[in-house]
Amino acid sequence: MSTTDSQERNLVRDLARRAAELAHSSENARRQRLWRDVNSLRKPTRPPVICHPGSGAWNESLPREKAVVCKDRFFSDLEYRFRQTLYKWELGDDTVVDAYMAVPAVVRLEGQYLWGLPVKHVSVNYADVSRTAWKYDPPIKEEKDIERIVPPRYRHDEAATKQSLERMNDLLGDILPVKQTCAVPGPGAWLHGWATELRGVQQLLEDLMDRPAWVHRLMRTLMEGWLGVQDQFEQMGLLTLNNTGLMACDDLPQRDHDGQRVRLRDLWGRGESQEFQGVSPRQHEEFLLRYQKPILARYGLTFYGCCEDLTNKIPLILSIPNLRKFVCSPWTDIGKLAEAARDRYVIEWRQKATDVVYAPDLTAVRQHLERGLTLARGCRIQIVLQELETTNHNPKRLADWAALAKEVGAKVAG
Repeated sequence: MSTTDSQERNLVRDLARRAAELAHSSENARRQRLWRDVNSLRKPTRPPVICHPGSGAWNESLPREKAVVCKDRFFSDLEYRFRQTLYKWELGDDTVVDAYMAVPAVVRLEGQYLWGLPVKHVSVNYADVSRTAWKYDPPIKEEKDIERIVPPRYRHDEAATKQSLERMNDLLGDILPVKQTCAVPGPGAWLHGWATELRGVQQLLEDLMDRPAWVHRLMRTLMEGWLGVQDQFEQMGLLTLNNTGLMACDDLPQRDHDGQRVRLRDLWGRGESQEFQGVSPRQHEEFLLRYQKPILARYGLTFYGCCEDLTNKIPLILSIPNLRKFVCSPWTDIGKLAEAARDRYVIEWRQKATDVVYAPDLTAVRQHLERGLTLARGCRIQIVLQELETTNHNPKRLADWAALAKEVGAKVAG
């Protein structure tokens, strides 16, 4: 090993030791209890608070090119990961630090495309579609193109997984236990997302009116394909529990879990409906939720929602039999949701990032928190700030918001 490699290895190990100290601290245990209590429908001492910076906010708060010393890609990735963990801890929200080092099993998609068809993004800036607006160039342009959809197939690369585990164990195994992890890929029951990738957003919405039978066929095809993916991952025997960290919960795994093989019903699952934001509750149920429910039913508990306004669809979402958490976007009426959910569900109350980062001060944010938490008094609620692609070049605002949310939560909802 070269001198440089040795120095980089030692730097990463030092950062891992700092993370391990946090993971075993009494403060980390206290934070973990907050999430476990609320997710288990117990009243916590106060609502847990979390802030999720996006890539843009991280670039402003902890720019990788300035924060990272290591040159080797393996070491530099770990270095930045640990520095983010340490930064996030100091931000002062209820971040939980894992007491293990997760190493994902290497599971590869067979073929080049998820559904056998290329999904292209068209942008004004052809050089980089990741940082600008774009639209889909969908592969399904005619009804008959649905025949070209190929259900996804996955395989476990055992050799690559073993290599990853051995390398991490060699580097950090004496500091943090190394744990192989595996989850069903993707954002859950994302049928609407795949449908819009394959067909285009505007075209799919027009299809709801012009060719409803064809949309049913498309959604059924995607549902059956993803149920098959769930079967594949369960049969591989690689799944690992996800009731940890912010998703800690007493109700998972199931009581009959043998402590070895993890089944889908031992896990959290998720669904959302952003592309169906403007679709009526009736059409939402007819063309989307009825096809999501069989996928969600395979899990022990589920959560539903993202950035969409679900105010007029609250009863519809609450009809999901194993729903535990309702994601209340900044556009969903927290009062109406609280009245329907009470203490029978968890409300993940998301804040509007622009109101937080662009406001001259946090006076209006305080009033918003006080009003919403008053309406939701008696509910099991979490306070979440995400969709943060900028801090408006004021990273301290996130720490100030976290402190404020904890203060107001303790006063109003505690």
